Amino acid sequence: MHRNLRLAALCLILGTAVPAAAWDDFIVLTTDFQSVGGVTRVDRDAPWSSAIDVATISSDAVGRWHDGRYYVVNRSAANIQVLDPAQGMATVLQFSVGVGRNPQDIAFSTDGRAFVSCLDAALLLEVDPVAGGVVGSWSTAGYADADGLPETGWMLAVADRLFITCQRLNRDGWWEPTGPGLLLVFDMSTGTWGAPVTLAGYNPAPPLSLSPDGTRLLAPTVGLYGLLDAGFETVDLATLTSSGLLVTEQQFGGEIVDVIMTGAHRAWAILSSTSFRTSLKTFDPAGGAAPVAVVASNGYDYADLAWDGAQQIYLCDRTTGAAGVRVFHQTSAAELTAAPIPTGRPPFQAVLPLESDATAAPVVAAAAGPALGAPWPNPANPRTTFAAAAAPGEDVAFAVLDLRGRRLREARRTAGADGRAVWEFDGRDRAGRALPSGAYRVTVSGAGEAPGEARLFTLAR
Repeated sequence: MHRNLRLAALCLILGTAVPAAAWDDFIVLTTDFQSVGGVTRVDRDAPWSSAIDVATISSDAVGRWHDGRYYVVNRSAANIQVLDPAQGMATVLQFSVGVGRNPQDIAFSTDGRAFVSCLDAALLLEVDPVAGGVVGSWSTAGYADADGLPETGWMLAVADRLFITCQRLNRDGWWEPTGPGLLLVFDMSTGTWGAPVTLAGYNPAPPLSLSPDGTRLLAPTVGLYGLLDAGFETVDLATLTSSGLLVTEQQFGGEIVDVIMTGAHRAWAILSSTSFRTSLKTFDPAGGAAPVAVVASNGYDYADLAWDGAQQIYLCDRTTGAAGVRVFHQTSAAELTAAPIPTGRPPFQAVLPLESDATAAPVVAAAAGPALGAPWPNPANPRTTFAAAAAPGEDVAFAVLDLRGRRLREARRTAGADGRAVWEFDGRDRAGRALPSGAYRVTVSGAGEAPGEARLFTLAR
């Protein structure tokens, strides 16, 4: 990986996000919806090598990346599974969120707290991402229709606010939407609900994502399946108001399965026709010009889109006999792969190591400053060395934190003539107590700066 840039400390999206050039691979969740699911690791760039079945998950799962680990929501199994790429994608934690709740997504606050939405329970859950288990809950029943369930699904965290799709479907009437879709707004810092955003379209079933400039939330809706009655809209994050339908399903010629925005006038969408055949199209998210077809399938085969923040669009193609990940050029829309990248089972979701969501826009350009190298050795037993590249004579601040964001130990070192500041960490907190085995973060910053680049390391005693 490129190590010469530090992470952007102040960016338009949440957390300590990874710059577009700072990762080499990502994972793809695969499933046949019959037995078990799997995880395939895929290289970011050509020739896009893949490692199939590096982990086993449920057959009905979605994933997110956070702070160096992948969090898999095993929906029908009602549990959260945590995969650590630093340990060969080993499952380092797995815990139930309650039988029958049907968890849908997981999102993280800036201080490392984790929240889970539920389809079959009128609850928003808080879970402990370090020790596991449900540690809190908030009712969403006030947003439900007559059947008592609001059908909450995809989420996106922006600063202290958590946005949650609320479909409001009639379970006693063929799952028809009962009114306009809502985006629930939850303040993670205070644990309180704000006024929901009412969307123009019904049934916000597709994933949420951010505009590249971080000012708008993309909230596509599908309405009633099989009818072209919804479309693409955005929500202004300053005013929390909907744009209205900017591009309708009639204009698309199908219902939105997934959408990503790569520029002010450039977006990509997977669409499903009324005959349930999928296609990939580009379009102007501001409206106006007709969407342009890129490629189409003969069935309901295209499942997910992801963008690397540069020039690669990843498409999960489940076509029987030709399943895999296909790569397209973001600007020209030309296909870059000669054949789909093998994934074993058909691919369902590409999960990129980006903090805001699985298809995040790139963060702002990283500023110059201390660049933190990988801790060595890792795992630490218990000692390890943290080294940062900095200007000779520069004062560098290190800090060790747990995954909840609590500061456990700090140290300051001056970069030598070789441009390196080094801290030999002994595995103890600031009171001299031995830290327990587990996962931790180390951050680095220059004098007077907010913490910048972070690395995950494991302490094993």
